Amino acid sequence: PPPSMAAPIPTVALRSGLPMPLLGLGTWKSPPALTSAAVRAALSAGYRLIDCSNDYNNEPEIGSAVAAHLADPATQISRADLFVQTKLWNTNHRPEHVEPDLRASLRDLRIDYVDSFLIHWPQACPAQGRLAVRENGAFPAPAKQGTMFPLSDSGHYCSDDSARFAETWRAMQLLVDKGLARSIGLSNFNAAQLLEVLAIPGTKPSILQNECHPYLQQARLLHLCRENNVVFQAYSPLGSADRPWRRFAA
Repeated sequence: PPPSMAAPIPTVALRSGLPMPLLGLGTWKSPPALTSAAVRAALSAGYRLIDCSNDYNNEPEIGSAVAAHLADPATQISRADLFVQTKLWNTNHRPEHVEPDLRASLRDLRIDYVDSFLIHWPQACPAQGRLAVRENGAFPAPAKQGTMFPLSDSGHYCSDDSARFAETWRAMQLLVDKGLARSIGLSNFNAAQLLEVLAIPGTKPSILQNECHPYLQQARLLHLCRENNVVFQAYSPLGSADRPWRRFAA
C-alpha cells in the first residue's frame, strides 16, 4: 500500500459537534471490481472520509475494504477514526422506508452506524409500495420491476409528486435519536429547499452536499450555509466530465 500522509487531513466541526475531514474519497461511478482496492489505497494514504450511496452499487465492496483495513493491526485505526457517509435514495422518501434504506446500507457497509446520512435528492421516485435498494437493482427498468430507477411506459424516469421531503426529514431525525446516524443532511437541494428543511423543528441538517467548482461556484448557497451553521460539502470540486457544458464546449 502507499505510504500514509505525513499529516492528518484537517477537520471541520459539524453542528452535531462531530469532526468531519475536509477531504474525502467519493465512490460514485467507482466500478465494483476496483472499489475495494481504491478504498484500501485511500485509507492507507490517510483518507478518513468515505462518501457512499446504495445506488452507486458498490457499498458491499466498500464494506469489505473497510472491514479488512480495520482488522489489519498494521493500520492502527479504528471505526471511530472514520467518517462514513451514505445517502437516502429517491425511491425511499416515504417515511416508512427511510430507516430500512439506511439499514440496507449498514448491512452492505458492515457497520452499525454512519457518521452522516443525507437525502440524496429533493425529488422522489414512486416507491411502488415497497422498499427499493441495491438488492432490488441499481439500474433503470419499468416501474413494475421495483428497481431503484423506475421508468414509465414511455421510458422516462418516474416521479412521486405526492411525496414531501419535509415528511422525509422528520423520519431522518429519528435515525439520530436511534443512534443509526450521528449527523443528517441534504444533497442537491437548492436555497429555498434548504430553508424549508431548516424551518422544521428538531435536528437540523449538518451538511449540504452539492456540486461546486470554479465553473459552478454556488455563492448564494455557500453564504446561506454559513449563516445557518450548515457545512457545505462540495462534490466534483475539480469539475465534472458528465456535465452538458463540457460536451458543448468540446
